[in-house]
Order: sequence, then structure tokens, then C-alpha cells
Amino acid sequence: MEKNVEISLLLSFYKNMLTERQADTVELYYNEDLSLSEVGVELGISRQGVRDTLKRSEAILYDVESKLGLVSRFLGIKSRLSEIDEIIDEIEKSPEARLLPDSIKHQINRILTIIEQINDSED
Repeated sequence: MEKNVEISLLLSFYKNMLTERQADTVELYYNEDLSLSEVGVELGISRQGVRDTLKRSEAILYDVESKLGLVSRFLGIKSRLSEIDEIIDEIEKSPEARLLPDSIKHQINRILTIIEQINDSED
């Protein structure tokens, strides 16, 4: 996974583990794509201060993830949901799908709805 995406994901899970200044710095640098100098101007600190804050913040985010593992669990669940979605798609495309009883088709639709709701709640 690209570092920018990884840090953004870690921030979305563990933002409260950082100070407000650290969270703002990470947000501006990784999510708003500002340069170190631009972040420094925005927050009123030096470029080196931004860099140091980013390094400390990244270390905290990685450390918390190594202890809690919420992001890796989330990604695992998301991957498994995609796999279920693909399996259901294969079932629906198979020639035998028209032979399925309506009750089974209804259950498949319920599963797809649940997957959609879970994916929507991530956004």
C-alpha cells in the first residue's frame, strides 16, 4: 500500500491518539497534499518543525496500529466482503441461477444489501 494512503487510513482510525497539532500536520501533509513549507506556513511553524512532527506522528500511528491492529482487521474484512461479492456475482451469472428458488434469490439480495451498507458506512 502506498505510504500516503496508509498514513491517511491510520489517521482516520487513530487521529485521537495524536495531539491536535500532530493531527493537523498529518492531515495537511498527507490528505491535503501540502508541502512541508506550505504546512509550516499554515500552522506557523518551521519546515523542520513540520518534518519532526510528521515523523513523531507517523511513529505513534504505526505503534498504535501494531498494538491494536484495527486497520489490518478492517482491510481484511473489506477484502473478504469483496470476495463474497465476487462469489455472488459468479452465482448470478451462472446458467443455473435461473433455476434457483425465489427464496434463495431473496437471500442473495439480502447479502448484497448488507455488503453495500457496510461499504457505504466506510465513506
